[in-house]
Amino acid sequence: MKVAIVHDDIVQWGGAERILLGLCEIYPEASIFTSVYDYTNEELRKRFGNKRIITSFLQKIPGWRNLYKILLPLYPLAFESFNFDQFDLVISHTTRFAKSIITKPETKHVCFCHTPPRFLWHFSDAINYGFGELLLTKLRLYDQISSRRVDYFLAGSKNAEKRIKKIYHQDSKLIYPFIDLDRFNSIESFDGGYFLVISRLNKYKRIDLAVKACLSLGSSLKIIGVGPQLDRLIDLGGVKGVRGVEFLGNLSDQMVINVLAGCKALIIAGIEDFGITSIEAQALGKPVIAYGYGGVLETVIEGKTGIFFYKQTVESLMSAIKRIDSVRINGEDCKTNAKKFSKKLFFSNFKQAITSSIT
Repeated sequence: MKVAIVHDDIVQWGGAERILLGLCEIYPEASIFTSVYDYTNEELRKRFGNKRIITSFLQKIPGWRNLYKILLPLYPLAFESFNFDQFDLVISHTTRFAKSIITKPETKHVCFCHTPPRFLWHFSDAINYGFGELLLTKLRLYDQISSRRVDYFLAGSKNAEKRIKKIYHQDSKLIYPFIDLDRFNSIESFDGGYFLVISRLNKYKRIDLAVKACLSLGSSLKIIGVGPQLDRLIDLGGVKGVRGVEFLGNLSDQMVINVLAGCKALIIAGIEDFGITSIEAQALGKPVIAYGYGGVLETVIEGKTGIFFYKQTVESLMSAIKRIDSVRINGEDCKTNAKKFSKKLFFSNFKQAITSSIT
């Protein structure tokens, strides 16, 4: 059986790319189709350098790395331009437009979807792209139409399952993503006295709440990640931890684990489709303080492996931070919960789902 894997874009190393690499382990001979691939990124070259990656016409546009917002309406066309006639099975892995591909009737198209496009359906960040309502309406209509090209949906969370049903009116099978537990088994955790955020610094991630809450409480906060909100967050938190907030930028996988191993708790203040970082924290025996909405409700157990706050306000988050010591969360409970999201279990469930979809 000849297999192709379609991914939205390969421009940064993150949770989606880890799952993509996992799919490549299941199907080592598969070709990868993607809109654009940043071959200048050393981490990506290290991970995907031996893979056959086919990019779209967007890759040929000079300066595409700086034109994401302008080119976004062209992404559906980029995926439609691919030809999959030689493949028996195509797996699209997406939070945006990878499912827009067109396949012939005898080619099975399975979509592993973590959410419909956020900027279209769930978050107000689309306004920042400068799109008019007419264009957004057309993109929403196109997104719904292209969803009908999928033969079989897999949802990355119950949260995604509900969204797929609500927006695309399609059923899906739940397959939880994974973390590689082996990366955490030999790491010894400790209490470094700081709270931690690991996230791309986008507005909808609400990292400003974590900064303001920790400043108000006089608690130390470290932030791993980069993004468009960096300057604004630095204005709130001060440079290089002068006011107790330290911006660490992008770190290697091992450095992220080392910093995570020393935190008092991981803070997630935004709405997560799933929340892989919450599982990684628990794999190290660390509790999670999270906004009680979306995917984290499936990865964190209230009062046992973490604490939820239910209003996206500084005061609500401050209250949760204050509670973390009194709840006395057991690190072993956290580790046990993380084991439910093992790579081995994911591989088994995914293979079974694919077998069911093509028979």
